[in-house]
Amino acid sequence: MTLSNTPVIEIERTGDPDVLTPGLRRLPLPGPGEVLIDNRVAAVNFVDTLIRSGAMPPGMMPSLPHVPGVEGAGIVAALGDGVTGLAVGSKVAWMGPVGVGGYGGRVVVSSEYCVPVADTLTLETAAAIPVNAMTAWHMLVNLGGMDRLVQSRRDLGLPAPSVLIHSAAGGVGTLAVQLARHLGAAVIATCSAGKLEFVRALGADAVLDHRREDLASQILLATAGRGVDLSLNPVAGPTLRRDLGLLAPMGGVILFGFLAGLPEGDFATDLAGAITRSVFLRVSDIYSYFNTDAAAFSADLRRVLDLAAAGVLIPRVTALPLARAGEAHRLLESGQSMGKLVLAVG
Repeated sequence: MTLSNTPVIEIERTGDPDVLTPGLRRLPLPGPGEVLIDNRVAAVNFVDTLIRSGAMPPGMMPSLPHVPGVEGAGIVAALGDGVTGLAVGSKVAWMGPVGVGGYGGRVVVSSEYCVPVADTLTLETAAAIPVNAMTAWHMLVNLGGMDRLVQSRRDLGLPAPSVLIHSAAGGVGTLAVQLARHLGAAVIATCSAGKLEFVRALGADAVLDHRREDLASQILLATAGRGVDLSLNPVAGPTLRRDLGLLAPMGGVILFGFLAGLPEGDFATDLAGAITRSVFLRVSDIYSYFNTDAAAFSADLRRVLDLAAAGVLIPRVTALPLARAGEAHRLLESGQSMGKLVLAVG
């Protein structure tokens, strides 16, 4: 048994944003442990643009035609067998795997990745939370241990640890700045010159133009020469090598993207040169967590949505109609957008 057709934006061939075209899909009823969602808002992510352009890593490209979109928010339309804690008609935010079809009117997701939304949150705000807030939380708390480091420094009467957040005007960056401040860390943020005031308003302690030739010296100045305790880096290219040199003793870099290309440098030399400071380097993709521990992921997703409901995390959202998905992709790829882009589905 299937449901009636639902409108979607799909990719039939790879290319520029013009290949995003309207279509119709038929969706099955939710199976055991699944939830059917009347999807009202779809969020736009870089993975959508990589699939559309055909730039996904080898072996990760989905088959075409493909409906992009891996997160959103809407209303529960039906519950599969065994689902508890959710009710038909309730507001939810959700996250799913590549292929879940977020740029569409209805989606079916596992109930573990579908979380109730407080009445105080709009669906636009809720849709902007799962991928970006979970990425920020996972790096700062689960991988970076920033909550524990802040408490340890307080107990010892030492200054707060510092977090360097690159691309701080983006979807992850805006929430990472807010979350790091909430945890009690000092935040040094980088972004383009036209976005400095936007990021400063998020609460960063220091905001620097990422194109400054003296960026490294300015970051050291902001930490009184000590270096940063944690760097969140979605840029790579030449920036990873620089960040390794900016780390305080016991500090670390978490790499979660390649906006400027693959990392440059001789890491046999770079890492050997950092051994006396006992620094660490991690790479992070939120889907590693998503696929490895559904129960823990679900619990953290509830935590970040609670922080949004409490006004701690406030995504800066730009909403466009679903029919303008191509424009949203152009804005995201150009670097012109600030905060999170979402699509109003219906």
